[in-house]
Amino acid sequence: MISKINFNFTNYFKSMLLISLVIFLVSVTSLLIVGVKSSIDFTGGTLINVQVDTDVNLSNLRQVLEQDLKQPVSVVEVNSNNETYILLKMGYLSNEQVINDVLSKVYDNQYSINQIESIGPKIGDELKVNARNAIIASLLLIALYISIRFDGYYAIGSLFALLHDVLITLGIFVFMNMEISISIIAALLTIVGYSLNDTIVIYDRIRENMLLNPYRDKKKVFNTSLNQTLNRTLVTSITTLIVVIVLYIYGGDVLRPFSFALIIGIILGTYSSIFIASPITLYLEEKYNIEAEEN
Repeated sequence: MISKINFNFTNYFKSMLLISLVIFLVSVTSLLIVGVKSSIDFTGGTLINVQVDTDVNLSNLRQVLEQDLKQPVSVVEVNSNNETYILLKMGYLSNEQVINDVLSKVYDNQYSINQIESIGPKIGDELKVNARNAIIASLLLIALYISIRFDGYYAIGSLFALLHDVLITLGIFVFMNMEISISIIAALLTIVGYSLNDTIVIYDRIRENMLLNPYRDKKKVFNTSLNQTLNRTLVTSITTLIVVIVLYIYGGDVLRPFSFALIIGIILGTYSSIFIASPITLYLEEKYNIEAEEN
């Protein structure tokens, strides 16, 4: 049974921290050098979903669009339920009627526009700032909450874990050349909440065991606490992961990036609660010789 496992986590703290540090630095470096690929949510632009009832020649359509619109156009064909859809992405169009004129020229009346989404550059910049502020505010409020519920050293451990999860997830998106959209920001905030929840469960058990054994070897207390919460951690993570994987497979193209980010985040959040937050907190406990507080 998982609950009877007595794994010596503390023996692997240093090596796992070193591996995480290397991956973290690679992710941060890729974010600084390559940068994230922003969707039209942040850059501004126009996204059009067109259903076509005839044969599709993507190269011809792209050529006509770029010639008439005088700008690069991304053209992607999607087949779903025996229907053919074309997704067009381009710079911001102030006059959307021009799309109808071009499509009529190429497909006559054998098409229908399902959706046109236009975001101006100014709104895109505002969304970018708001998304950044939302993540920063959530991290600061979490640090405040952990400081009040536990202490500042626990807050430092949890913040390192959350930064680890968010930045490595973004690094993977950069490596895979995937766009960052509003839905991905929502996924990152969800990851923060999930990881924090797992970390708090472990912290609660550590504090409980520390109060019961205030003069016991802190490494043994941390190791015992991690083993006691391992069953709950793995069961929660696996069941949540199954749901998100199903969402990734059957959720369609719109939900796939969101669910992909959650898959990465759940794995990283489970890992960081054990091998990032806990060892950093243990280091601070030992270095500053923090005594257990009485209730």
